[in-house]
Amino acid sequence: MSWVSYITGGLTVILAYAFYAVGMEDEVEELAVEENNLMVTDFSRRYVTLSCQTCRKLKKHKEVELNLFQCTKCKRHVDIRVS
Repeated sequence: MSWVSYITGGLTVILAYAFYAVGMEDEVEELAVEENNLMVTDFSRRYVTLSCQTCRKLKKHKEVELNLFQCTKCKRHVDIRVS
């Protein structure tokens, strides 16, 4: 093996770690801490499989607000919040 292979491998590891570290910082910024309570500021990444009344099938739903989901196919809202 040549020195070029070792240097290329080392740079690849360093770049992979840098991209991983930047991704971890972005996840930390999505959460806001306010008076010792944890407040989530972004619900758009949570997907749940629920039964859609319009599609009449089990479909993936995206969380729009806390416990308020939207079907990814027909855009119908499903509210499972406590009244």
